[in-house]
This record gives sequence, structure tokens and C-alpha cells, in this order.
Amino acid sequence: MREKRHLYAVLGCLVATVVSLPGASAAWADQPDRVPVEHLTDTAADRTVRDGTQIGPTDPSTQLTAQVFLKGDARGLADYARAVSDPADPRYGHFLTPDQTRGRFGPTPQRIDAVTAWLRDTGLSIDVASSRGVVVHGTVAQAASAFGTRFANYTDPSWGRVFRAAVDPITVPAAVAADVLAVTGLTAGGKPGKPGKPDSPPPPEGTLAPGKVTSRADTPSSPCPAYFGDTPATALPPAYGHAVQWAPCGYTPKQVRDAYGITGTGITGKGVTIGIIGSTYAVNALADANRFAAEHGEPTFAPGQFTAYVAPGAGTSEASGEFGMDIQAAHAMAPEANIAYVVGSSAIWGDRVLDGIGTIVDQRLADVVSGSITVGYTPGSAPDAIAAYERLFQEAAVEGITFTFASGDSGGGGLLDGVREVDYPASSPWVTAVGGTTLAVGPRNRYQWEVVWATESTDLSADGTHWEYEPPGYQGGATGGGTSTVFGQPFYQHDVVPATFAGTPPMRTVPDVSALADPDLGLLIGTTGYDLSGNLGYTEGNGGGTSLASPLFAGIEALLVQVHGPLGFANPALYARDHKFHRIHDNPAGTPNTIAFAVSRRGQVTLVTPGQYANANLEFAPGYNTATGLGSPTRELIDSFRSRP
Repeated sequence: MREKRHLYAVLGCLVATVVSLPGASAAWADQPDRVPVEHLTDTAADRTVRDGTQIGPTDPSTQLTAQVFLKGDARGLADYARAVSDPADPRYGHFLTPDQTRGRFGPTPQRIDAVTAWLRDTGLSIDVASSRGVVVHGTVAQAASAFGTRFANYTDPSWGRVFRAAVDPITVPAAVAADVLAVTGLTAGGKPGKPGKPDSPPPPEGTLAPGKVTSRADTPSSPCPAYFGDTPATALPPAYGHAVQWAPCGYTPKQVRDAYGITGTGITGKGVTIGIIGSTYAVNALADANRFAAEHGEPTFAPGQFTAYVAPGAGTSEASGEFGMDIQAAHAMAPEANIAYVVGSSAIWGDRVLDGIGTIVDQRLADVVSGSITVGYTPGSAPDAIAAYERLFQEAAVEGITFTFASGDSGGGGLLDGVREVDYPASSPWVTAVGGTTLAVGPRNRYQWEVVWATESTDLSADGTHWEYEPPGYQGGATGGGTSTVFGQPFYQHDVVPATFAGTPPMRTVPDVSALADPDLGLLIGTTGYDLSGNLGYTEGNGGGTSLASPLFAGIEALLVQVHGPLGFANPALYARDHKFHRIHDNPAGTPNTIAFAVSRRGQVTLVTPGQYANANLEFAPGYNTATGLGSPTRELIDSFRSRP
């Protein structure tokens, strides 16, 4: 099967001009009437300036590229995005085309010209001028004149890297202040990221765990049972007063479809397109998906069902693990849905993920979009373009596009100045944040139980007679969740999210929903990757992390779109059905009823106790909680969308 690979102009409908002027006009730089550019929150650049050590001014001849994003009718856009998303509003579902959205809520040509003229008059060269914004390049001296700031070099105390940043708040002339949404590109050169979450490239939120592994001759090995509860691990030490179960070495797509109630609905996602956002182009992703499907009795992609939209200059990779898993997970839930694999570039807009999102929105390439990726976290390291992200998500809502993002794999987040962090974009009030669960699929693919994905583990002792630590052991992986410090509580969370989670004043909480994420009981997938010796090859193993949960739930949403029509921003409709989700259960450790299972990891047998949310800084309660949100999908949820509200 041949894959169609499209090269596209990044963020369409551009009016591009390249102009170079030799010097900077003092007319704008010397204007006393300047206005600071408002930030939604502290950005990564803000924090690095505060925490870093200034080592001297930046060479004024240094070249830079900056992006000036435009507002347009921001209030009107937000109001209409809410109206078309709210089933209680008479305008619900009255979506617009991309051209209608830009024409109604984008900046007018006159305002684009005004911003362009200001930037050109400062001596900066115009690369792109569009409804999205104006991209310029020039020297640091010209940028200092344009944005009313000084530039200096800093050393980050934690990482020791040198970076450039604006010393003073970014300002613009009052005449164009109402037009400017955000300015990016002024900070460069090694912004520090959260440990385990480097800023470039944006990391996937998930893992790929091995399936059955080769163990030492004297070490028990997982028999890889067909379902959970099929094979007690009687040769292993007991835990919590009873024998533990061997875990299956990856569920098949059919097992997960059956457990979540999809089988028998007659819904396959036909006619719906699921977008997968990639930060790199995994060249083997389609071939791997088809190979896995063919070898496991699943439908392969039909001609034209899979399309990759790859920006010029986007990175490529032969290893398909992360984004290959996204594609296979979405395909598993909605096997007849189309897949649009969109890989952006940082060449123009400075942010490859933002570029990919903008391409989907500007061209309406998908009905439902999954992003298994994070671009920052708040507080502490919000992306400089966070306001531009928010505008794109509102435009997507207006166009009837559903955006879904992984809530992260860091539990309740780290602490910064005593405040817990949440990942972004999952914490945006305009996306569906998907948390993770541990799911037991029993005989005949029945749903048995589901708990918070927050595991603790202990390895089998060398002599095989006991567990090295008293169970549950040491902290393992955990879903992301928590309360935002940036966004107030959105209307759809009123009367659903308890005040104990939302806080005072009430704020946006995540996740919204959840799905299978535990890599020890994950979805079996096949991907191309490198082994420990650096050899490239195809292997099969468990997919996991909220990187798995997000495309799984996006596949469910594709089914909802098939029977309901476009959902647009789905949260209001989902929260209106809060009683139609699987309520996730607790699993307190130390009682005879505690659930535990054994897995083989790289030749080592490990006891896993799921649902240990407290040590992952997560909070749990029946109903909505900041570990699993409303819960996981059910047949009842799917059937409830067959008629429009």
C-alpha cells in the first residue's frame, strides 16, 4: 500500500513578503506611548530570566526571527466557541468553515497592514504576513527597537546553558497594542526544561513496555495469559495474603474494543478523520500499523485511509514508537476512520506543535485530533506562545474540530514554589484532557475492573523466595492530573467538579476523562525501533502512558462523531453525560482484596500494585477526581450520542 505524503505551506492563506531595510526607524522605538504585551501566565522565558544569571548584553548584531501573533476579535471568537460547544445553547453545532472563521474573527487586512508597517519601519524584514500573524527577522538591535526592550545573555543555574532573553517586558506601540496577541522567538539558546521533559523536541507522554521477554534460566517468565485472571502466579511469593496473577503481555485491539463496549454498536468511525499530531515524521509508522494489523486479524489501512501531512523541514525518524503507537491506538478503536498524520515545523512559526495544530485548523484536516505530547507545564514553563495555542483551540471549536491531549505521566506534577504543576496543552480549558487507568480485561473480553494508573512495584528477590521490598514497593508510573493555576473553572465543570478539587476560587481541573494507560497491562502494538545494540527492527510490546490513553479516547470520539455529527469542543457534551462513564475504583494496599499482578521486565519478575494514587500526588474520590476525571468510556456513553441534544 502506498502512503500519500503531502508537503504543505505551513498555516495556509499566507500573504508572504520579504523586505530588508538597512536601518531601524526611530519613529516607533522612541514613542513614549507603548503598551506591554499581556501574558496569560509566566512563560519559560520569564522564569529563566528570573532564575538565571545575567552574564552580559547580547551582541546587537545577532540575528533572530520573531513571531508576532495577532488577536482579531478575541472576545467574539471565545463567545462563539462556547456557544457552538454548549448543548444548551441554540447555536450548538452551528460550525463555520475555516474561511468563515478567519473572516468573522480574524484580524482585518487593515490591521495586518498596520502591524506589518510598524515592524517594517523598525528595520525588521517581513517574512510572512497573514491572519495568523507576522513573522520577521533581523538583528537583536532592531528587535530591541521594535519591542522596547534590552537583550542579555543568561546562564541557567540548574543546567549551566547559555540563553538569550529580553531583559525588560515586551512592549508595542499603543497604535497596534490591541492587535498583538503574543510575541515569540525573542528568547533562544537552550531554555531549560523540566527534568525528563526537554523543551526541544517536545516529548511524548508515554512509554513502550516490552512484552514477553527472555529471562534467565532460573527466573520465572510470564506465560503471557490470554486475559487477566487466566493464570495465577503460583510459583511466585504471594502478596497481600493471596497468589498474584500473571498479567497478559498486551491486550489485542479487539479486547479493548469489547471491554469498552464498542463491539456490537456497528460503529467503526467510517467517514470520520482522526488527526495525529507528531513532532517528527515516523517514516515506518504506516508500514508498522499494517504489519501488526495483518498479523493479528485486524483491518489494514485501505488506500487513501491514511495520509501524512509533513511540513517542509520537519524532522524524520525511522523509529516509529511514539507516533506509531498513536496511530495504531486510534485505528484500534475506530478501524474505518481516516488518519491524518500531521507533522509541523518550527521553521516559520517557531513551534512545531503549534504549526501542526495551526495546519489542522486552517485546513480543517480532521474531525478529532489526538496529541500525545506536552509543550510545557504551569506554573513554571508555559510555552511563550500559549495565547496563540488558546486562540487555535477556540478556532477549532468554532470549526467543529475536537482536540484531545494526554494529561501527562508525572502524577500530580512536581512542586514549584509550593504549587503543583499541570501539563499544557492538556490543562487548556478548550481541549479534552485524557488521564490514564489500569484496566483488567477478563474472559470473553469482559470488563472486569479499572483503577487509577498509579503503580508501585517491587522485584522478585534473587533466590525467588520473596519480594525485595514490602509490597506495594517503590513508585512507578502514574497518570497526570491536578488543578490549573492559570485558567479559571470553565462553565462545563460547574456542579460536576467538587470544590475540594477546584479550589477557591474554582480553577480548571484535569483530566476530563480517562482510558487505558498502564504499560504493564497495555495495548499490544508493533513498531520499528532500535535495540540496545543500535540495530533497527520491528518488535511488538505493550503501549502505555497517557500517550496511549489519548488516541484511544480520540478513537472513541470518532465513533461519537460518526453517529452524532461533528462534536467540536467535546467537553460540554461529555460533562453533560458524566453519569455514563465507568466510575474508576480504588485499590487500597495492605488488605486481602488488594489487586496485584506479576510482569516480566527485561528478565526480571516484578510485582505491580495498581491504583496507588496518593504517592503519585494524585487525589481520588468516587465520581469526578483529578486522577481519572469523569472516568472511562462505556457502551452507554456511545449510545447516548446517537441523538443530538
